[in-house]
Parts: sequence; structure tokens; C-alpha cells
Amino acid sequence: MHLAFGASRMEACKPIAREALRLALTPVINQMSVLGIISIPGMMTGAILGGSSVQQAARLQMIIMFMISSSTALACIFTTIAVIAVALDGEHRVRSDRIDERKFGLWRASDWLGKKAMTVVERVSNLLQGNPRAFEISGNERTPLLSEDNTGRHR
Repeated sequence: MHLAFGASRMEACKPIAREALRLALTPVINQMSVLGIISIPGMMTGAILGGSSVQQAARLQMIIMFMISSSTALACIFTTIAVIAVALDGEHRVRSDRIDERKFGLWRASDWLGKKAMTVVERVSNLLQGNPRAFEISGNERTPLLSEDNTGRHR
């Protein structure tokens, strides 16, 4: 709607970007709020057990936590800006062709592996039940490396 009324892509995406950054940085801010009070992180514990003073170990842990938090914040900001730059072009138009609506690649791969594992389990089950054709490949499982179009040429 903002784009239709003439707003730039950054102006139009500001509420969405603000909400995305708030959601992305909430765990980091929560972790920093309980830094030395509720949880004593592993590096701080190791420094104290190693003979360092408590103040020095706390300072070291705070510095490390601030570095982690700042790198997380910068990565979130850069990612948000990159997504806005890709999803909206220079003419301030939404480019739906650049948005991939498929499932995340890792989930697609796990689904594929699950299906392959199930076929192996079914074939072993058929073999154990005495079916001699358990390991034959049916015609629909074979896919050619090069497919032919209507003219007979490989594409």
C-alpha cells in the first residue's frame, strides 16, 4: 500500500523490517540481561576456576557477549537490507519472481531422504517376506539424464 502511494522501498518496508529485527534480536537481548546474575556462562566459570579474579572473568565474559550481540545485530541488519533490496527493485516495485516460496532446502532434502529410506525399508520387508522381485526397479523410478523433446533432440 505504501508503495502505491509513492513511498520509497525503505519507507514502505520500515514497519516490517522493524518487526523482523525486534524478533531476531530478542533472544540476544534476553541473554545479555541475565549475563552474570542468573547464569554464569562457561567461559566465565572456566576463568574463575583457572585462578582469575571474578572481576576480570566478568569483564572478559561481558566483552565476549557484547561482541556476539553486536555481530548478531549487524548480521540481522545487513540481511534485512539485502532482503528488501532483492524483493523490491530500483523502481520500487515488488518482484515476486525473486521470492522463493518453496520449503527450505534442508527440509526438502530431509523429505527426499525420508522417502528413499522408506522405499529401502519396504524393499527389505518384501525380501524378508519372500518376494523375489523386491529389489527390481519399476519404470517410474527411472529418469533419463537427458530427456528428449517432441522433435527427438536432447535438451
